[in-house]
Amino acid sequence: MKIKSLLISQIVMIAMLVSCHNGGVSIAVKDKDDSYRFKARFDEDLSPYVSEFLNEHISTMRIDPEKDSKIITVLPDQTRLTVESSPGELMVYLDKEENSRDSYHRIKNLCEGVKDVILKHDKKKNSRPENSRAN
Repeated sequence: MKIKSLLISQIVMIAMLVSCHNGGVSIAVKDKDDSYRFKARFDEDLSPYVSEFLNEHISTMRIDPEKDSKIITVLPDQTRLTVESSPGELMVYLDKEENSRDSYHRIKNLCEGVKDVILKHDKKKNSRPENSRAN
C-alpha cells in the first residue's frame, strides 16, 4: 500500500511539472506539496511587459525590468513570497507551509497571468516581419 501511494505521489509530482517551450521562451512550474515555483526565461525585450504586469498586481513591490533583483515580501493579505528577476528571467517562489490555500491560488493565478503576458507579447514580436523591403 505504501509503495502504491508513493508511486502515485511521484506520478502526480511529475505531472505537476509543466513546461512550455516556445522559441526563445521557457516556462516551468513546480507545484509540490510544500512549495510552488514558477520560472520563466524569455527575450529581454519582454521584461518591461512582465515588470509592468507584476507591479500592477503586487502593489507592495516594484520590479525594474533592467536590473537584477531578489525581493522577499509579505503582501497585504499576509502572503509571503520571493520574486527574483533579471532582464529576460523571472522566478516566483511560494512556501505553502507559510501561506494559506487562498494565497497559493492567488499566486498561481498571478503566475498564469505572467505566462499569458509573455506568450502574448512573444507571439506579437515573432509575427512581425524583421525586414520589410520593397523590391
